[in-house]
Amino acid sequence: MSSNYIGCDFSLNKPTICLLSNGLYSFYSWPFNINPKSVQKIGESGVNIIERTETRPKDLSASDLVRYDITNSNNLANSIIDTLNPFINKNTKFIFEGSSFASRGNIALQLTAWRYILVYKLSLVMSLDNIFSYSPQTLKATAHCSKKGMGKSDMIKVFIEEGPEHEFRKHLIKGELFNKGGKKWIEIVDDVIDSYYAVRTYMKKEEFL
Repeated sequence: MSSNYIGCDFSLNKPTICLLSNGLYSFYSWPFNINPKSVQKIGESGVNIIERTETRPKDLSASDLVRYDITNSNNLANSIIDTLNPFINKNTKFIFEGSSFASRGNIALQLTAWRYILVYKLSLVMSLDNIFSYSPQTLKATAHCSKKGMGKSDMIKVFIEEGPEHEFRKHLIKGELFNKGGKKWIEIVDDVIDSYYAVRTYMKKEEFL
């Protein structure tokens, strides 16, 4: 039974997955409240887009907020696992990009809670020993982008230079995933690349490739 590697850049609005199976890479994203044109472009670049049915009403009481969070995070976790289920076996490795040390406040707490819901649901179908987490700085180091002042744009440049053969990378090379102004990459691009370097980090740290 071959090993599958699943890298995850988890967020509330655009959780993204990189899957390495049988030597081939594929990418998945679950966008919510993201510019529809950006989502369309990402989908056309070969990233699998999975729709989410989710509600986040405003002006909720504290109790209602907890209820919506539990429902929505559980639905998202189920969708991620259902999508990846064909690739989950006893040898599968699931790798998260961990939270940044700069993360603060209620959003950081909410993000952690949602991610732990996913980890719990994963633990029902795979061993916790096969679930890993690496800091954003460690992923940057894998991409040779850990020097002071280097950031997401540098990681995208490195991915363009050395990333895998995939339609997504071809669209980046052609400059087809810039925003309307042509100066910034559209949303989800950096998330796809972070999920890729989560896989590469695991392989470097644990399998010495």
